[in-house]
Amino acid sequence: MTVNEIVSLLIIQRMKKYSHIFCLSLILLLGSFRSYGQLQVTTGHNATQLLNYLLGAGVTVTNITSSGLQGASNPTLWQAGKFWKGNAAGITADSGILLTSGNALLAIGPNNLPGAGANTGNPGDPDLNIASGTTTLDACILEFDFVPQFDTIKFRYVFGSEEYHQYVNSINDVFAFFITGPNPAGGTYNKTNIALIPIVNQVVSINTINFGSSGDCPPGNGCVNCQYLINNCQSGKSIQYDAYTVVMTAKAAVVPCSTYHLKVAIADAVDRILDSGVFLEAGSFSSPGVAVTPVYSTPGNAQVAVESCSYTDLQITLPFPFAAGYWFVFDSIKGTATNGVDCNLINDSIFFPAGITVQTIQIYPIMDGITEPDETLIFYYSSSTCAGIIISSIQVVFANFDPVVISPTDITICSNSNALLDAGPGWKTYLWNTGATTQTISPVSSGTYTVDVTDAFGCPSSDTRELTIAPLPPSQLIKHN
Repeated sequence: MTVNEIVSLLIIQRMKKYSHIFCLSLILLLGSFRSYGQLQVTTGHNATQLLNYLLGAGVTVTNITSSGLQGASNPTLWQAGKFWKGNAAGITADSGILLTSGNALLAIGPNNLPGAGANTGNPGDPDLNIASGTTTLDACILEFDFVPQFDTIKFRYVFGSEEYHQYVNSINDVFAFFITGPNPAGGTYNKTNIALIPIVNQVVSINTINFGSSGDCPPGNGCVNCQYLINNCQSGKSIQYDAYTVVMTAKAAVVPCSTYHLKVAIADAVDRILDSGVFLEAGSFSSPGVAVTPVYSTPGNAQVAVESCSYTDLQITLPFPFAAGYWFVFDSIKGTATNGVDCNLINDSIFFPAGITVQTIQIYPIMDGITEPDETLIFYYSSSTCAGIIISSIQVVFANFDPVVISPTDITICSNSNALLDAGPGWKTYLWNTGATTQTISPVSSGTYTVDVTDAFGCPSSDTRELTIAPLPPSQLIKHN
C-alpha cells in the first residue's frame, strides 16, 4: 500500500468516526462569545488587538500581519480569539490569545464532544507544510517584527488537541513559532521553530509528547515526554481538547536592539476534521534580563535585615532555564558593610543547574555588639541591552540590634528604698512577667523579674534579673556615760 493510500484510508476512517458530530459543531459557529464551564473565549479581534494582549516588557513590535483569523467559507467562524479563566479550567495560563486550526469557540469545555472540529475553508501554510512534512489546511497565522531590549526573548504557551490520543504517530496537526534574525551564537535564525521541549529540545507535537497511541480516549500505555502532558478524556473536565500540555516556554537568545521576525502559526494536517489550539499567555512575550531581588524575613515586612533577628534571601531569576546550566556572576560586591565580617561570606557567583530558573543566596547579618548606623551591601551585575552593556545594582540593608538590658547585674536594695526596674526607652512593646506593659516597674518584694520587648522592626529581646530587697539591720542602743 502506498503512502497516499494509507493517508486516504486514515482520512476515511476519521470522517466515518466523526461525521456525526458536525451538526453539534454548527451550534458553536453562531456566536462571537461562548462560555461553558470555566474557560471563556471571545472572538472578533484583529491582529493588533491580539498581539497587544500578548505583549510584555522589553519589546517593541511593528509590521503586524495575520491570515486565517476568521473562516474563509464562513466569516462568522473565527480561528483566533482571546481567552481568560484558564487557571480555573486547569491550563495554568490564566488569560491570553488562542490560535486554532478550526473554531476558537470549540476550545471551551467541558470535554463533551467525541471529536470537535470545524472546516474554515482557509488554506494551509508553506512553512508548516515543511515543518510537518505533509499538506496543511485551515492555517491560522499571526506574525510581526520586533526589537528586543535585552539578550533574550520568551513567551509561555499551552498546546492542546482533539487528535490526542487516537492519532499519536499518525496524521497530526502542526504548530510552530518561527523566528528569523541574527543569532548571537553566529549566523542567523531562518524560520527556526522555538516551540521546543525543555532539555531534549525536540519540537512540541503530538508525536513528541504523548501517552502512547490508542483507538480512543483514554490514552494508551506509553510515555513520550508525558510529564508535559495533561490527559483530558474525562467528560465534563476542563476544556474541550482531549489532552493539552503543561505551560511551556518558547525562548531564544537574541542580539539586543536588532530586528527580528516572528511567525506564530497552526494548521490542520492533511484534513480539516479535528481541531488543535495553542494558548499564548497574556503579557508573556517579553525580552527580560536577569532579575535580582532581596526578600527580607524581618517581621512587619521591613526592608532591612536585623542582626540576630532576620535575614535576606537574595533571589536571582533567569529569563528561562538553560539546557547546559548557567553561571551567574556578580561584577562586584561593595558597600559600607564588609562581606564576611558584617554578614556571612557571600560568593560572587552561583550556578543554575539545567532546567532551574530561580536560585537564592541567604544573607544574614552578624551580631557584633556595636551600636552603629545601618550598613549596606551592594551587588553589581551587567546586562546586554540596546544601550550596550549596562550595570545594574541591588542593595541589601543591615540594621543594628541592641538587646534589652534591665541592669548589668542582679540588684540588691534595702527595704527602705524604692525598687525601680527599667527596660529602657524606645521599644515598641514591653511585657513584664508581672503582667505590666510599661517601660518601668516598681516591685515590692524580692524575686526574679523578666521583661520581653520588641523593637521598631518587631524583633524580640528579653532580659531577666534577680531582685533582692534586704531587710534593714536591727537598731542598736547607744549608751552615754
